[in-house]
Amino acid sequence: MWLANPLFLGKTPKVPAQFILLLMLSWVALPLLLALPLTVCIVFGLLLIMRMLLLLTSLKKLPLWGVLILLLATGTWVYFKIGTVIGRDGGVAFLLLMVVLKAYEGETLRDWQVLLLAQIILMGGAMLFNQNMLMAPWLVISLFCLLTSLGLLAGIEPPAAIKQGAVVLLLSLPLMIILFVVAPRKNTPLWGIQPSETAAATGLSNSVDSGSISNLIQSNELAFNVTFDQNFIPKQKDLYWRVLVMGRNFNGVWHAVKEQYSDEDSLQLPNLRELGQQLDSKLVSYQITIKDDNGRVPALDQPLADNQADLTRRVGNVLRMAQKREGLHRLQLYSSLSAQLQQRMNGNLLRFYLELPPDINPQTRMLAKQLAQQSINTEDFVNQVLNYYRENHFQYTLTPKRGGDKANHTDYFLFNSHEGFCEDYADATVWLARAAGIPARMITGYQGGEYHPNGQFWQIRSKDAHAWTEIWIREKNQWQRIDPTSAVSAGRVEEGIQHALPAEQRNQLAPKYPWIEKKFDQGQFYWQQWVVNYDSSQQKNIVSKLGLKNLPPSLLVVLIILVIIATLIPLIIWVWRQGKSSISPLVEGFNLLRETVIDGEHDQILAFGPIEIKQLLQEANMLTPKMANLVDQYIIWQYGAGAVPGKRQQRVWYRQMKREIRKM
Repeated sequence: MWLANPLFLGKTPKVPAQFILLLMLSWVALPLLLALPLTVCIVFGLLLIMRMLLLLTSLKKLPLWGVLILLLATGTWVYFKIGTVIGRDGGVAFLLLMVVLKAYEGETLRDWQVLLLAQIILMGGAMLFNQNMLMAPWLVISLFCLLTSLGLLAGIEPPAAIKQGAVVLLLSLPLMIILFVVAPRKNTPLWGIQPSETAAATGLSNSVDSGSISNLIQSNELAFNVTFDQNFIPKQKDLYWRVLVMGRNFNGVWHAVKEQYSDEDSLQLPNLRELGQQLDSKLVSYQITIKDDNGRVPALDQPLADNQADLTRRVGNVLRMAQKREGLHRLQLYSSLSAQLQQRMNGNLLRFYLELPPDINPQTRMLAKQLAQQSINTEDFVNQVLNYYRENHFQYTLTPKRGGDKANHTDYFLFNSHEGFCEDYADATVWLARAAGIPARMITGYQGGEYHPNGQFWQIRSKDAHAWTEIWIREKNQWQRIDPTSAVSAGRVEEGIQHALPAEQRNQLAPKYPWIEKKFDQGQFYWQQWVVNYDSSQQKNIVSKLGLKNLPPSLLVVLIILVIIATLIPLIIWVWRQGKSSISPLVEGFNLLRETVIDGEHDQILAFGPIEIKQLLQEANMLTPKMANLVDQYIIWQYGAGAVPGKRQQRVWYRQMKREIRKM
């Protein structure tokens, strides 16, 4: 039961402490379990439960060969399940399972300390998947659990370990905040995580048919945040965020144009300087904060032709990030609030935007010819189409009647139901224009947004998803934005979707707890702006607000060092007081010797006195003359008739004892 064990880190922590560490592992892994495939979560849960059950047996841990077999099996399984063990998804999944397998060989104090360090790495992996504001309390609780676990492994009783963990965390928070603010930053992260090839794009789809967008908006998920420079507040009707260009129709379903074929060279867009010289221009500059969605960048009509290395321009003047990277991005954009897009069109492009699948929607084709015969020019034809919607009392609704076969749904919409959502009106308008020999295309993106006056920012959600059309005006060599939805529901464009729907459908989109959700939205915005996307520009902004902008760099560095020292002082004082209030160096040194020599439970270790410890060391041929003198000195001071020496002499004895223990 008692073995000579000269290595303190080779001792085994108490079983309850090991259970607590395994429970902590489940908390640290929680964000990963919500992001990784369900099967990975199930395997992790089974491995963790099996490890806990193993602690209740006499075996306590698996032999090394058993751990290696499990490691090989899990690595192979992750590879075939996810397709790789590198990258974000495969790498983090494999790391998660390796960490739980590390617990299978956990026996000594060193093993469990390594497990704690591995959990810190898992915390960083979790931030790659989720950068939501709720990650902040999760991270604080995780750090608290880590500090408490370190105390438990050191043999501190649970109440004292909890108190110690809380105090250390609170005293460390000011230092953490200061280091976060002053650490050197770049405008882009030091590294970029490429999106997974298997990851699906969120939000808008690359294809549109009846019900595509009306189904999307009911999720009410946040799409992106926007702040306008110079306190500019645009009108709702000007907020058309273009994302995708739908150019080809297959069997009634519209598909996005292949973006690799860029027509940027044929676009006639003014640059910032040219547009700024026009007194009647609506030039706006704004910052958009968005989570990567296959590189898509929602930009106001019309984004300008400006040299930005991090953006590329694709077909239909849509913007894409030059390099896809996981996580949130903050981009500086410039747009002219215009419904027109100048472009030089060649014959191939004109024919492309006239294509229609044959043998479907015959009634729509006939209506297009009738309206074309009644029209003087292209703009007059557009007015004829919009008047057709008004005169036939078309309705704007989330739940329109659907009938007929899918390929001919445009005929059913125009001549039977007279009910539709934005994608139905955009689809019908493009069909009518192309059938009349007028190039046209559908644009999908977002329209409008919710303004938060307290923070002076806009939030655009999935409920703001929208589809509209662009008609080629041959006489002016330009695309003209036409939003047919406004013909039947002007409120959709002027005031937002919730003001355009019937009352019963409006209630479906209304938040259940508006005050709570509004405060959460504001908090999420500030979290994204000042934490997730905190970069060199934000850092300079803080320096400027503090009036330190004109300080010499050397003086600024000295000031930062002084602030860091000031935040360290409370922590140093607490550690110093802990040392003063702890047990005497004599008792502490002898307890360290007992724990080094004896392998057993805490109560059993305390039963051994100095004479018995000395005998055990002698039997193990580990009793050096110096160690014998130190133990004898302890006996004289603790049990002799003389007085116990002062703290200074006790600390000298304690340091000598620690040196001898290290030699053992």
